[in-house]
Amino acid sequence: MSRGRNKPGKTTRSSGTYEQTGPRGGKTGRKADLQRGKTNPPTEKPNQTWRKN
Repeated sequence: MSRGRNKPGKTTRSSGTYEQTGPRGGKTGRKADLQRGKTNPPTEKPNQTWRKN
């Protein structure tokens, strides 16, 4: 996993606002407030991740 990216279903490492990114790092426009220790929400499509802003 790349630094700063979180896969859906895994535990969030640090709290903050995250943006859903595509498989090549492109922005999707979807954002979420994630809390440390909680599970990351699912993404809209496969191979997408959550990246901290």
